[in-house]
Amino acid sequence: MKTKELIRIGMGVLLTLGYLLPLFWFGEQAHIRIHDNLDSNIVWYKNLVDSDRVYAGLHDTVPNLVGGVVSRNAFVSEWTGIIWLYQWFSPFTAYVVSQTLTRLFAFLGLYLLLRDHLKLQLPRPGILLVAVLFAWTPVWPSGMLSTLGMPLLLWAYLNLWYNKRIVWSSVTLLLVPFYSSFVLGIVFFLALLAVVSFVIEWRQKSFHRWFWFAFGGQVVLYLIIEYRLVYSMLWQDEVTSRDQFELGNNGVWRTIRLFFKQFVLGHTHAEAAQSPVLLLLVLTVITIAVVQKDPSVRLMKHTLFLLMGLSLWYACWFYSGWNPLKQRIHVMQTFNFARFHFMEPMLWYILFALALDWLWRRTRKRLVIGVLFLQAVVLIIWNPEIVYRNQPSFSEFYAVDQFSTIRTYIGKPRDTYNVVSLGLHPAVAQYNGFQTLDGYVNFYPIDYKREFRNIIAGELKKSPRLTRYFDNWGNRVYVYAAELGKHYDYTKTNQKPVRQLDIDTVQLKRMGGDYLLSAVPIQNARVLGLQYEKTFRDDQSAWLIYLYRVAP
Repeated sequence: MKTKELIRIGMGVLLTLGYLLPLFWFGEQAHIRIHDNLDSNIVWYKNLVDSDRVYAGLHDTVPNLVGGVVSRNAFVSEWTGIIWLYQWFSPFTAYVVSQTLTRLFAFLGLYLLLRDHLKLQLPRPGILLVAVLFAWTPVWPSGMLSTLGMPLLLWAYLNLWYNKRIVWSSVTLLLVPFYSSFVLGIVFFLALLAVVSFVIEWRQKSFHRWFWFAFGGQVVLYLIIEYRLVYSMLWQDEVTSRDQFELGNNGVWRTIRLFFKQFVLGHTHAEAAQSPVLLLLVLTVITIAVVQKDPSVRLMKHTLFLLMGLSLWYACWFYSGWNPLKQRIHVMQTFNFARFHFMEPMLWYILFALALDWLWRRTRKRLVIGVLFLQAVVLIIWNPEIVYRNQPSFSEFYAVDQFSTIRTYIGKPRDTYNVVSLGLHPAVAQYNGFQTLDGYVNFYPIDYKREFRNIIAGELKKSPRLTRYFDNWGNRVYVYAAELGKHYDYTKTNQKPVRQLDIDTVQLKRMGGDYLLSAVPIQNARVLGLQYEKTFRDDQSAWLIYLYRVAP
């Protein structure tokens, strides 16, 4: 590789790291995503390490969350690289290292893909900036390379298709499975890649053996790495919460609305931040090209139609008309086949590069620079430090010192009592080593769900929305209060006392519940059989914690 190219890539690396600057600068005072991140994945990995369950057997459970009944198979296997980071580093450091690896390989993957396989006249610095902006996209941070690694995988597969860079491509395809999730993105990428490649082979009456050999080998490798998931899907007979997932209840108009929402805004786990700049640019370029009968936008049109198709598929998956078929085919109820949306960020930034290239070839160089600048501004605004600035920081959320004080006040060995939480995520207590009856997990035994429902049945009766949420999904095994709704962020600056809490404390006690940690005061606590103990305050915590003891 030429020195000039190495310098260019080095500049791209530095620009990519700029996205992570708040994490490096603020440390644990940085603000990061709570949903499907602080409230779940980070705690899962920490709990697996702390409880020595990383290498547990196929029939073992994981303690300290959801009553200790959750199968070890509900979490990533020990062959998944992110769990290694949590074994080697503190949770925050592991998170930062993971984000650094993910963003750097996102940049490198798209840069190589655009440079080597799209015949662009856009100068290399322009291609580099598109790749940097792709690495800045606000996709789900716990996904590793599941979404942001797709360009690197596509680059490797195209190399093998054209018999180029065999060694580097093979190494790439061998290593990426250890730092990505098969079911949360990659399986959909591989499925679409297989369909498109098969159609091309059929039409050309060809066979690219290196490509298909690598494809088959990678699928097998993913299944080996994800052996826990494979076992739980094929051989585990226990009925779990997944067997009660809602099939979909959208009518025609809600399906149409969901299509436009998905196409314009994207999915929360795979946001490309395509609105307004990318979307307007692509639609404008394609419209002008069609009017001018310009055949050079053929690939751009096909990519846009693919994106529209993926959005339509996503919307239609939740259409109620599917329900009779889903009820007859069990896997359609327990597995979310709508998740082709994980491919959308890669496709949007390929479109971005193609549209900029079209402008560049028409000597609209200043416009290209302006559009790149505008998209950079959009993504800076989407940076977690800005988006989540009004939410608790990492350290404020987990409130280690405050919960250490609570643990000292209770004064018992941690394995001799269980707690539940109200008005805040159970993940906070779990992070601090408490055993919890509640929690947020991928799946757990259906019998436990029914038992826990008896605790909150009184509150569910007050709210049809909470009833549907728990009964038709239920992976958040939380102590709900209708007065609080589906909110778990009642910080010390956002207090809302619960006037009439209707939970069954006898059932709570029967299941082993000893304490309730509430982020808000419960005004009828004594009537319920909850003995108020103490309020815990801490300047470095986001919470006021009201400790209640469940009466015998």
